[in-house]
Amino acid sequence: MTLMKDLIDIPEKVQRGDFVLNLSSGLAPEAIDQTLRDYVVTPQLAKSFEDALSFVKSTVDSNQSRQKGAYLHGSFGSGKSHFMAVLNLLLQGNSQARGIPELAPAVAKNDGWLQGKNILLVPYHMIGAASIESGVLGGYAKHIKKLHPDAPVPGFYMSDRLFADAVKQRRLLGDDAFFKAINEGNTSAADDDGWGDVACGWDAVSFEAVINGQASDEDKTSLVGALVGTLFGAFADLANTQSGGYITFDEGLRVMTQHAKSLGYDAVILFLDELILWLASRLSDQQFISTEIQKVVKLVEASETRALPLVSFIARQRDLREFVGDQYTGAEQEVLSDSLKYWDGRFHTITLEDRNLPVIAEKRLLRPVDESAKSQIAQAFSTTDRIREEAYNILLTNQGDKEMFRALYPFSPALVQALVALSSALQRERTALKVMLMLLVSQRNTLELGNVIPVGDLYDVIASEAEPFSEAMRMHFDNAKNLFERKLIPLLESEHQINFSDLGGMPDSEPRKRAFQNDMRLIKTLLLSALVPEVECFKNLT
Repeated sequence: MTLMKDLIDIPEKVQRGDFVLNLSSGLAPEAIDQTLRDYVVTPQLAKSFEDALSFVKSTVDSNQSRQKGAYLHGSFGSGKSHFMAVLNLLLQGNSQARGIPELAPAVAKNDGWLQGKNILLVPYHMIGAASIESGVLGGYAKHIKKLHPDAPVPGFYMSDRLFADAVKQRRLLGDDAFFKAINEGNTSAADDDGWGDVACGWDAVSFEAVINGQASDEDKTSLVGALVGTLFGAFADLANTQSGGYITFDEGLRVMTQHAKSLGYDAVILFLDELILWLASRLSDQQFISTEIQKVVKLVEASETRALPLVSFIARQRDLREFVGDQYTGAEQEVLSDSLKYWDGRFHTITLEDRNLPVIAEKRLLRPVDESAKSQIAQAFSTTDRIREEAYNILLTNQGDKEMFRALYPFSPALVQALVALSSALQRERTALKVMLMLLVSQRNTLELGNVIPVGDLYDVIASEAEPFSEAMRMHFDNAKNLFERKLIPLLESEHQINFSDLGGMPDSEPRKRAFQNDMRLIKTLLLSALVPEVECFKNLT
């Protein structure tokens, strides 16, 4: 039998960076070339780019310092990060991005205002940030340091204000009284560890070294501690409420636009990748969520006038209200849901539809190696019409059609539907294309032309590194894994008189091995249906 690896390019292993794009890490010139070469623009994506550019224009192409935000909404694998990357390049005036034929109408429509604006584009990857301030303001500071190494540091930090006040206080008190005051309780290194090189006391030389930016971070932290612990005790509470030493988020955005204006920019665009996933990952901390959600609204509502237009694009896989419904109950759920409803009403939405995935998968993952291979695949797919209509319709789903099935073959619309549903419950950075590639690689030496990859095969890929958002879903995944390994596999071993551990050493043509694997696939399908029973192809499964 002909294997699919002879007809489409299936590598021997999955590389770490396959199909994954971290926008905040930046793109080297060769990476930009590769990203744009591989990027597939469907008609729906072309409309989304036109929508995004028009949205930016409505904010930037005016003399007013407006600020607006938009969700870039799409399910797992819809290409949100790649969309942001290409939009970033279009706004930068990248000739290769502007030359993509499918984007020509959108580029032509917006070319006039694009050519006349110097826009600062700031990419983010929010996963791991301690707070909105540290993620957004701190991320801006890091990005500016890369772009403009000689530019002054933006005044986002409480310590900057603390030091300015300390200089004034020193002038008022005089050196003797000032240094005596801040050295109280800091007479030796033995009394308080962690004071760096100034454990024996501050003087004019060590103080001015910190103020002038010539001291270590350790000494800077030490001076903050000395000042807050003596003359400026009120700053201790402020530092706690401002997320580790940052000024308020609202004021920080004002400082950001002022700083960008001083560098010659006309507008600032923030690409906030994974912001919603970052918030969802912290839902168990109710105080954190209540605080941070209120800050996000400041992206579109300002207490103080911004120096420049500010646009925010937020990648969103699921509405955060869905996560809240999983984690909260009663009054807490109602309060948070009302806050999110208020928040959502102030953001524009650009949707990347699921129907883009089959077209992208066909061109990037399932492209035939030559015309002969293309013909053989088309002929093999035509035989799917001969299977039972009931089975065919289940694989097709209500959202799919024959054209979509053909584009996805040897995958099915049912498998992709299950993949999207399963992944929406997980904290994953893998793209849909990468998961599909993992399935192809795992079956590289066994997948025959004419076969469709079973939906149950998703279990191994999904369950291998499952990191559910909610504790309830985590328990479901753990229960499924324990049931499979401790109960169901022993039943199969008894039924087929084969040890599961011996399967790897048996030839794939061995009938007993095939029978075992077929039964195991049925079991995996049932497990998946228990995890995401809302998926169409899993309904009424017993």
